[in-house]
Amino acid sequence: MEDNRQRRVLMVPAPFQGHLPSMMNLASCLSSQGFSITIVRTKFNFKDISATFPNFKFFTIDDGLSESDVKSLGLLEFVLELNSVCEPLLKEFLTNHDDVVDFIIYDEFVYFPRRVAEDLNLPKMVFSPSSAATSISRCVLMENQANGLLPPQDARSQLEETVPKFHPFRFKDLPFTAYGSMERLMILYENVSNRSTSSGIIHNSSNCLENSFITTAQENFGVPVYPVGPLHMTNSATSCPSLFEEERNCLEWLEKQETNSVIYISMGSLAMTQEIEAVEMAMGFVQSNQPFLWVIRPGSITGQECLDFLPEQFKQTVTDGRGFVVKWAPQKEVLRHRAVGGFWNHCGWNSCLESISSGVPMICRPYSGDQRVNTRLLSHVWQTAFEIEGELERGAVEMAVRKLIVDQEGEGMRVRATILKEEVEASVTTEGSSHSSLNDLVQAIMMQIDQQ
Repeated sequence: MEDNRQRRVLMVPAPFQGHLPSMMNLASCLSSQGFSITIVRTKFNFKDISATFPNFKFFTIDDGLSESDVKSLGLLEFVLELNSVCEPLLKEFLTNHDDVVDFIIYDEFVYFPRRVAEDLNLPKMVFSPSSAATSISRCVLMENQANGLLPPQDARSQLEETVPKFHPFRFKDLPFTAYGSMERLMILYENVSNRSTSSGIIHNSSNCLENSFITTAQENFGVPVYPVGPLHMTNSATSCPSLFEEERNCLEWLEKQETNSVIYISMGSLAMTQEIEAVEMAMGFVQSNQPFLWVIRPGSITGQECLDFLPEQFKQTVTDGRGFVVKWAPQKEVLRHRAVGGFWNHCGWNSCLESISSGVPMICRPYSGDQRVNTRLLSHVWQTAFEIEGELERGAVEMAVRKLIVDQEGEGMRVRATILKEEVEASVTTEGSSHSSLNDLVQAIMMQIDQQ
């Protein structure tokens, strides 16, 4: 163990709420095994979290990018620009600080450390905060695009067809983006999926969730895959502070609600909702007669900076105490609360894992990218959720909420979600598959460093 402390791992997380926490969970796990941890972060979307991780070293790359660049470029183009800008900055930093690194782990979406590591002859691994099915789906999308096999986006019947050799996913479930063109998306996915020179892929997933997809990923990429998740459940994981300020008073409101009665709604840190959809959702929640806790992130309703546009009947329902609205919530605590009976969500992988590990069934409303893949996993592989598709209308919202919270079908999903929760909990115990995979990862990193 004392020797381990001389082994220095440099970790580069992506600067997004859906990516940073799981990377920091992984860093905590490696630190508990004796590795010296250095975190290199971008200045973009920066929040000082160093006090939570006093044993880590932190450095910041001054990328010169801001939230206004995301708005002007669009998210997809911004991610490409971030990687382009940061690659020479990281190389300069490591050239001047060669005493901080023996091994590099980087988030799949900030892939700029890959070339830097190759130039400096440093071993490296990719960290994927996504599902293994998503990793495969990007390759499937690229292959079908290259071979001209993708149906047109307006060919609805063809989009419903199952992708050959990728059951149970339909063409419409592939990770298309709402944030840019197909041409630019292919460039991003080519970089994200370039893993052949890596020493391995670390997935925030578990064999009990994705055994067949993890096996396929290992075959496709030709390098070891380490499914070590859900990382937030591991004993040594330190919880990472949210990039958004959490409103904890919602927990007091939950205490006043009946068990399994509340529908919790959160569309994540990036997804946008159209004004008309927000209005229909609001009225659907009112008409469902179920208590609701709704996270409405500032700026997440297209064209609206405040909530004055929402119907008076909705506002009155909140005033009367049946509804509660916050800008951001302590999600893991909310999902673990006995009052929460269902989760309306965009199906980002972090939210999926947090819902699964809490035994809470879901209503899926995917927006972009991997969210469609995850939705299909939840609805057709694990059967702990259903998707609400098409244009939202208040009657459909009401029916969906009551289906999940009140009806027998929702109760069946809740039972399956509880079973899945128990399997995931077992996977992170000392006898579990994720714990074993984490031990294999530690040994692999040590071996790579010692061979240098």
